Amino acid sequence: MGFLLAVLSALLNTTKDLLSKRLASLVDGTTSTFASFAYALPFYALLLACLYFAGFEVVTFSKQFALLVLLRSLSDAGAEWTKMQALACGEISLIAPFLSLAPLFLLFFSPLITGDPLTLSGVIAIALSVAGSAVLLWRPVKPHGQQAVRGIFLALGASFFFALNTCFDRLTVQIASPVFSGFMMTIVAAIFFLPTVCLRGARVKALSIAWLPLIGRGALEVAYMVTKLIALTYFQAPYVMAVGRLSLVFSIVGGHLLFKEGDFQRRIIAGILIVGGALVVMLWHN
Repeated sequence: MGFLLAVLSALLNTTKDLLSKRLASLVDGTTSTFASFAYALPFYALLLACLYFAGFEVVTFSKQFALLVLLRSLSDAGAEWTKMQALACGEISLIAPFLSLAPLFLLFFSPLITGDPLTLSGVIAIALSVAGSAVLLWRPVKPHGQQAVRGIFLALGASFFFALNTCFDRLTVQIASPVFSGFMMTIVAAIFFLPTVCLRGARVKALSIAWLPLIGRGALEVAYMVTKLIALTYFQAPYVMAVGRLSLVFSIVGGHLLFKEGDFQRRIIAGILIVGGALVVMLWHN
């Protein structure tokens, strides 16, 4: 069940990213980031209400829960900011492979933060997933000097924060329900970005123009987060992230079909490495 939920979360994440690419011409990066949180809140509230009245959802408040929600929201803000800054520093063919190294950071973080042990099978799965990500995104480029080096370090910072995100998610769902955890994390993250949007009239206007696709992406955000958090109740954090690399395979197909992106054969070969890592995870847990 955990593996299937992790694969479903990867598919939902890809769909959300493809829609975000469509929205790029309507809203800037900061506005889009805020909207991804804010427009998900009504769906979280509706889902929470339905589960509560059905007797399935329990609202949990504690100091430990509040601390984890704050830490997760801060790490999420750091991840998004460093990612956007890194992409602005150089070509994506140089920067993107370093953005895919979060599973490697989890090799070190997970035993220390969540207490989840790693085995040889887990290390192989994560290594294959990261190798596939690198092959998929890497292209030889000429050196870009100090600016490129800055972009690489920022990309490594983004991977660092994304790894922390998954660890905090893993701890949070062990003391509170996945839906409520996602709801609270989303509220706090939206508050972080609220001033940067409200103080710019152009950003507020962009939200009103693109409200329909933003609402659709909000629904996808909720579905992605809930399936990911539920998967973390079955799976250890590094393996959920490793299976999540399948989103790159889905992106290959989506990019080829929707945006006519080239180099399809090389990317599919890279995707096989990623699928191989996911299969190692699945077979090890069966």
